[in-house]
Amino acid sequence: MAGSYRHAVDDDGRLRSPEDMSIATETQGDAFETIEEMYGMIWLLADGDPARVENARQNYRAGIALSPSGTR
Repeated sequence: MAGSYRHAVDDDGRLRSPEDMSIATETQGDAFETIEEMYGMIWLLADGDPARVENARQNYRAGIALSPSGTR
């Protein structure tokens, strides 16, 4: 898979900068594969509950604050 979650984050789990990420996801297909993988991860972590997915969408900045990247 050319585009993946691992292309979007570094070895420490920090979100890569757009400049660094564009190297790994230089085509629309690669970008879609990365998004598709993250989409599946979101639904898995939400146990398939649309309300949990929507809550995460509305509060994604809280998730970023919890991440190794910290607040952006």
